[in-house]
Amino acid sequence: MKRFTTNDEIENLCEAMIKDFFKSKHYTNVMCVDIEAFVQEYLGVPIVYETFAEPDPGRVGFLSDGKRPLLVRRGNKVEQVVFPARTAVIEKYLLNQKESARRRFSIAHEGAHDVLGRHIPLQTSPAAAFHSEFDPEMRYTQDMLKEMLSINECFTNRAAACFLMPAFLVARVLKRHNNSRKVILYDDGILSQDQKLLIQKMADTLGVSFTAFHTRLSELDLFERRPVEEYLHEGLRYGGELHAGSN
Repeated sequence: MKRFTTNDEIENLCEAMIKDFFKSKHYTNVMCVDIEAFVQEYLGVPIVYETFAEPDPGRVGFLSDGKRPLLVRRGNKVEQVVFPARTAVIEKYLLNQKESARRRFSIAHEGAHDVLGRHIPLQTSPAAAFHSEFDPEMRYTQDMLKEMLSINECFTNRAAACFLMPAFLVARVLKRHNNSRKVILYDDGILSQDQKLLIQKMADTLGVSFTAFHTRLSELDLFERRPVEEYLHEGLRYGGELHAGSN
C-alpha cells in the first residue's frame, strides 16, 4: 500500500490544528486539550454516546459514514442504528469518571479518522471506522485483525496522540513537573518508582493514561536512557562494594 503521509507530517498537521484551536479560544497557558470541544467545534464532528452491542467488546468508538449500521443496546433491545455521516459514537460506559482517559482517547481517535479522511482520502477508506481496544482473550476474525492493525489505524492512533499530547504541550508539562529534564529510563525499559510517579503526574495533567503518555515520551525522544547498572548500584544499592558497604 502506498503511504500518502508520514508520522512527521501528521505531527506537524495535528499540532498546527491544536494551536489554531487554542488561538480561536484565546487559550494561553492551558495544560490539557479540551478534546470534546476540539472535535465538536473545530472539526465539526458531533459526539453521541451509546451502549455498544458489537461482536467485538473492545469496540468503544465509531465514526459513522451514514451507511453502516452500528449495533447498540437501548433498554432491553439490540438495535441496528445508522447515524448521520461524520458522527462520532462513543461507548456510554466511558462517561464514568474513572474512564476519562479512555473516553478522551476514543474521541480523539474518531476525530483523527475524520481529519485523515480529508487529508489523505486516497489512502483512507470512506467507510465507517471503529476504535477498538485489543483484548488478548478475544478471538478475532481475520477481517477484524486486518482492520485493527492496518497502516491507516496506526496513522490514526498517532494523530489521536498528537491531538491530546502535541509536542508543545508535552514540553510545557515537562517544564512544570520536571524542569524540562527528560525522564530517566534504564536499559530494558526499567523505570524507578519516582520516574513512574512523575510520568503518571504528567499524564494526569494532560488527561491521558500512563501508557499513552509513556508511548508519547518515546515518540518525542524524551527519555534519558541510562545503563541499568546505575540503577542497580545507586538506586537499589545492590552489588559489589556498594552492597557490602550498606550492611
